[in-house]
Amino acid sequence: MQASLDAENEKVAGSEAKKLELEENIHAAEAALTKAQSVTAAHQTELNLACSATQAANAELTQAREAQKAGDAAQAVAQTDKEALEAALVGDLVKLKSGDVGDATPDALYQKLEPLLLKLDLDASLRSATKPALLNTPEGRGLFDKTVIEELENSFTAKIEQLSNVLADGQPATDARMALVAEAERKVAQAEAVQNSAADVLASARSAQKEVQATLKTAKASLTEYKPEYRKATEARDQQQQQVQTFMDVSVASFDMLNTKISAKKKKAMAAAAAEADAAAKAATMADEAAIAATETAIAEAADTEQILATEENEAAAILAAEDASRADGMAAANAAAKAATEMSVEEAPKIAEAPAALGTAAELGA
Repeated sequence: MQASLDAENEKVAGSEAKKLELEENIHAAEAALTKAQSVTAAHQTELNLACSATQAANAELTQAREAQKAGDAAQAVAQTDKEALEAALVGDLVKLKSGDVGDATPDALYQKLEPLLLKLDLDASLRSATKPALLNTPEGRGLFDKTVIEELENSFTAKIEQLSNVLADGQPATDARMALVAEAERKVAQAEAVQNSAADVLASARSAQKEVQATLKTAKASLTEYKPEYRKATEARDQQQQQVQTFMDVSVASFDMLNTKISAKKKKAMAAAAAEADAAAKAATMADEAAIAATETAIAEAADTEQILATEENEAAAILAAEDASRADGMAAANAAAKAATEMSVEEAPKIAEAPAALGTAAELGA
């Protein structure tokens, strides 16, 4: 049973490893997607900035062109007027002065010339005399008419010179406005180039992000497809594990119960044996204590008997010594004998005290 469980565990270990690998692939793809999204967002910001720069450059170009248009308008009018006056001076005015009008009529030529007369600095009398003088034939003109035509020619020449001066004086400003427009156009072209480059980079980043998204989708799909196989492997392992657990719950529990009963009997027998040993030990202790007490009593009685006998013997010896001393020396000898008897009694006392210890040792050896 355990071998089957071990085999299923090995299978599950392989399945776990594969599942972990698939999950790691998902984590790696998610991390790559996060990074790709960050890169895309950064390039989007760059493109936004480039677009803003392009818009600013275009606004600057528009402003420069408007300033050029407004500044060049006066120059353009002056140039147009100068060209028209120059053409009239050598054209229609000459024809009317000479009378050689060709296929046109003098009135038609004068009508073409009349708007230009408004641009000349003519006084009222000269302006009113211009038409009659120009429409007369050269033969019919008097001195006044000739003078009017001469003054008219001088006015044309003076106006053309004035306009030429205006154009010459305004040329630096015209050139400056032209330079500003050219610079603004260069900035627009540069900004548009940066914007186009940023757009290309952003497109590449978005393409890379889509590839990472596809990789993540594939990784998730692989894990989803593998889950039934993993579930099957774990279910087989769980079934084997349940069988082992059932065996442990039933068989091992029964064994534990039986082992518990046997252990209880052994504990009871051991407790009884221990009680008997304890009782025997207590009995032996009591016997030892009784033997010791008897020995001590015997020693005490022997010591008392020996002390009495020693005292009586000492007293008798003292009496005999006194009698002998009385007979030998009289009273001095008797005193000496009494003193000797007394000293003997003192010396014998330690010996009598040692007797109980000696008897105790003998009792122990006999035991």
